[in-house]
Order: sequence, then structure tokens, then C-alpha cells
Amino acid sequence: MLRWAFSAALLALVGASPTDKEDISKARQKQQAQLFSWNPWSKETFDRAKREKRHILFHGAAEWCHWCHVMEETTYRDPEVGRIISERFVAIRVDIDSRPDLMERYSDWGWPATVILSPDAEELGKYRGYMPAEQMVEILRAVERAEQAKELAAHALSADRSPAPVAALGWIGTRVIHDLDGFYDAELGGWGRRQKLLVGANVEVELRRHQRGDPGALKRATFTLQQARAIMDPVWGGVYQYSTGGSWKSPHFEKLMTIQASSLEAFARAYQVSGDATLLKDAQAISSYMERFLTSPEGTFYVNQDADVGAHDRAAKFVDGHTYYALPDAKRRALGTPWVDTHVYARENGLAIAALTVLYEAAHDEKALARARRAADVMLRTHVREDGSVRRAADNPDQPRFLADAAALGRALALLAQATGEARYRDAAVRVARNLVASFSDEKSGGFYDHTEDPAAAGVFARRDKPFAHNVTAARFLALVSRLTSDATLMDRARGALASVATPRGLQDQGRMVGEFVLALDETGALTW
Repeated sequence: MLRWAFSAALLALVGASPTDKEDISKARQKQQAQLFSWNPWSKETFDRAKREKRHILFHGAAEWCHWCHVMEETTYRDPEVGRIISERFVAIRVDIDSRPDLMERYSDWGWPATVILSPDAEELGKYRGYMPAEQMVEILRAVERAEQAKELAAHALSADRSPAPVAALGWIGTRVIHDLDGFYDAELGGWGRRQKLLVGANVEVELRRHQRGDPGALKRATFTLQQARAIMDPVWGGVYQYSTGGSWKSPHFEKLMTIQASSLEAFARAYQVSGDATLLKDAQAISSYMERFLTSPEGTFYVNQDADVGAHDRAAKFVDGHTYYALPDAKRRALGTPWVDTHVYARENGLAIAALTVLYEAAHDEKALARARRAADVMLRTHVREDGSVRRAADNPDQPRFLADAAALGRALALLAQATGEARYRDAAVRVARNLVASFSDEKSGGFYDHTEDPAAAGVFARRDKPFAHNVTAARFLALVSRLTSDATLMDRARGALASVATPRGLQDQGRMVGEFVLALDETGALTW
């Protein structure tokens, strides 16, 4: 199974591979102005595109993303690119961390992700990664050819997406585990060979297989974690996003909370199973990094830290991550600290709280539990309403609500209830679970939509998806609440969510990123090991 199967049907739409020639410092020396303005994601923006019959250029960027910065400093400041966009397009830039629905929709295409849409906001073409100015000009000048790409996309999406029968989940899980073994790299550890990253959920699958008698599973898990130390910051702690070139030695230096949390859970669980103290040391190094760099004064958690210094300040000296992270602490701090995204989002806080709770369960780390409880108590005041609905950000009440936030923060509250026995966390988790079911359910075919109705959306964005990853997290959350409360209906909902995304196309698109799906099958009682 290949995660990039869909892109194979759209070979003409793949972006160029970046090289070391693109340099932010040199680009800034040219002092080229951007000749167009980014528009916000809003109903007014989509209405304008339709009214003026302008195609839409969607730029999905991450604030921590090195090649997003490069593309914005080079490609989008190119005079010809700017002229064409200003004359013919409506350009929209979205920080994908602020919209987990868009992050899930275009994860195979970024970051950055470039999407060309019709004036009615229907997808015409999707382009992955950094694109130099000359390639962007060619694409913008040939919008009419995008109709052909639209037909290809429609053909690719016509593959079987019908939900699986709940009764078939056990067989599907067995098959997924078999396929996951095919991705395992026995020589270097981890899953996948071209890009090396620490997939924490896959490690946890191996730990559970070990506990059920698989003789090689613990070795696969611990070997992967040992190899992954090459993408851990030896000075400050924390895990880099991934490594390229088929080895663990060419990291991309962004540090995302999603990566920190899943890695922390994996190291903590591996210590719990193996008793290897070096794995606990690794877990504590990740926890320490989160505390020093990604924790707010109130005790909640930030989203990520950039790979580079100066990427967010055009007046500052730019220092790329390869140079910066090779330095010791004092020399790093003399150059400044990479930018931190200080938004306090529900999903990322849920992931962090859950990971710290797991560290407490694995190692009886009382400090980790205290940090988890402190963050959860703040989030309950600021992000969770009395009816159990969960806001993504406390300061943006008008934004749609997202399944990702309710599922991750709800699971964290349920884990805290399990670890502490405190009724207030259990009651909060129950409220969130009931609201999740009421707000996101697809009553016709099962599973959960990615967000509540979005009045600003148009075209393809007005048709809500059922995201694979967030349905899986929702299933784990509902299964845990079901066990805490003996509410069998929530377990049924959890299994229904897994069946809704266990389609041939859905599983194929996930490739090696299926570990959490297996964990969810196990936690819902659907998996036969």
C-alpha cells in the first residue's frame, strides 16, 4: 500500500524537488516586493472569486515549515508570478495548524501545498512541496489545462470508498498488520525507507504484539527507537520532524507537538514494557524539551517550533536549521531562538496531556502528571464549554469546531480520569464524548465529519470529509469512555467510526501510517491478534 497512490494518478501535478540553491538570505538581498496580497479564508473571499470569475490559488503553509518560508521569499516574490496572480487569481494563504480539517485534506500534498481551484472553489490541480518561480509561472499560465487534471482527479477518487462492515474489522486489522510488516526497514529500523520518521503508534503496535507473544516485536520496537535517536536534538531534547535521503542523518529540524507527543508516548510505553532505563531517559528528554520551549506561562502547550532562526522576521539574520542545530547551547542562544507558534490549540494540548499522562503511568513520574493536570484544568476553563463542545482556540469562538480537537482533548481527559480516578475528568470526558457524537456524526453511513458547518466555505470545502486519522482518534476516545462508564453505545460508535474509514482507498492512502488504526481496533475489541 502506498500513501502516495493518489498522487501517482496526477503525475503532471507534482511539485519540484527543492535543492540547496534556494537561499532565504540571498533572496532577501534582492529586496523584491510581493506584488499581490494574501486573502483570508472567508465567505467574502470565495464570493469575490466567484463574482469576478477569478481562479483561486490556495497556499497551505505551516509556520514551522522551512520550504514554505523559502517559497514565500522566492517564488511568491518573483515579479512574473506576482503579476499573474494579481491580475488573474484570488490568493488564499492558510496556516494549516489553525485548520486541522485542511491539514488532513492536503497532508499528502504539503508542506507547502499549492491547490488551484475554479472560481466556484472546485479543485483543478494539486501540487506538492516547494516550486520554483519558473514552474509556478508555467502552472499559472496554463490554468485551462487544469480541467484535464480535474478529470484525472475525479477518476482517481472514483475508487472504492464504501465503508467496511463492522464485522470485518478483525480481518481488516490482521491484513493491515501484515501490510505494516512490509514497510518495516530491518536494516535501519522504522517504517519506510526513503523518508525516516518516528511513527510512535507503529512502535506501540509492536509493543502490544510483544505482549501477545510475538518473539521479534520488542526488538523491532526498541531498535527503531534506538535508531531514531539520530533525529533527536542532543542539546535541548525534542524530536525533529523526519529525515530524508533514506537515512536518519538528514533531518528536517522542525519540532512539532504532534511529533513530540507521539514520540513521548512511544518511548514511555517501551520503557514500561522493556524496563530499559535509556528509553526512559529519552522520554524524559522529550518531556523536558516540551516544558522548556513549548509550554505557556499558564501551563498549556504551544503548537511547534520552527527549524530556522529569522524566518519570521525579514529584518533579522537568517540561520538555517542545519547550521543552527549543529551548535552547542550557548552559541545557539547567541544567534537567537527559533520561532515558536504560541497558539494554544485543543488538539495539540490534548496530545501533550495524553503523552504526559502515559509517562506518569509508565514511570510514576509525578511531575509529568502535575503538568498534565495543570494544562487540562486550564483547557477545561478556556476551550471546553458546559455542553462539552470544544473550541480549537479560546479567542476564536466563531471558527467551526473540529473533530480533531474534541477527539484528542477528550482522550486526554479520559486518560487522566483513568490515571487519577478523579470524577471531574471522567465527567468532562463524558460531556465531550456526547457532544462529539451529536456534532460530527454521519448518521447515514457512520463515522464522523471533520468539522461542523463552515459558513465561510465554498465548493469542495463546503462538502465535509470524514478524515481517517481523526476518526481513528475519536474511536480510541469513545472506546476509553465506554470502558470508564460501561456505556456500550459509545463502543458501537467507536467501531462504526473505524468501519467508516476502513475503505480500500482510505487504507491504501495511509500507507505506513496505520499504527493508530491498529491500536484503535485493539482498544475497541475488534482486533484478533
